[in-house]
Amino acid sequence: MKLDKELLRTIIKEQIDEMCGVQQQSIDMGVQKHHDDHEGNMAKRQMFKTAQYAVEIFDNIHDDDVFPSWIQSKMTKIADYIGVVKHYLEYDHVMGERKLTDAESEEKEKLAKKYKPAMDSFKDQYGDEGKSVYYATMTKKAKKGEKA
Repeated sequence: MKLDKELLRTIIKEQIDEMCGVQQQSIDMGVQKHHDDHEGNMAKRQMFKTAQYAVEIFDNIHDDDVFPSWIQSKMTKIADYIGVVKHYLEYDHVMGERKLTDAESEEKEKLAKKYKPAMDSFKDQYGDEGKSVYYATMTKKAKKGEKA
């Protein structure tokens, strides 16, 4: 599949508009610093970084640029991955994944402290996503009723 530059610009612009709207958002992206839910904070920071990179890439692409097929493939994957996340979040809002109760939220924090030594192995296994995966795991444990 060969992407022409105009289609590529359109795809990137659509993804940027979907992720952060037409207007630039403030640097904190509305993240509450005191909130205990680390997954949401991490996701917002990751999406903000992704949006920044996408804007820079978009600005560096010119109509006469020619890209190797592996770059075209990566850009197609980026658009696909962003779309998957967007649709998952839309589905989650429509279907309403159950939120943690206050008691479960407290238990999640206790579990996170209990299993803290394991966080390094999550970081080793999942890289930059390790902390997010770790807290998602603690959330799942709390929802299943595990006690610290």
